[in-house]
Amino acid sequence: MQTGIVKKWNHSSGWGFIEGDDGEDYFFNVSSVRKGQKIREGIDVKFDSFETSRGAEAENVTVF
Repeated sequence: MQTGIVKKWNHSSGWGFIEGDDGEDYFFNVSSVRKGQKIREGIDVKFDSFETSRGAEAENVTVF
């Protein structure tokens, strides 16, 4: 798992970006957030990442 900070979170649309500790930005959708987690900008998260045709994305996003 990787770690990072929620850089941008659009609650009404359900998407955002995580700035990973590796310096890369990862897109994520509300469906990628583990159940029961409250996401907001500036919090520390851990996540798994994968590459898509549109770039790096995060899944299994968890607040820690």
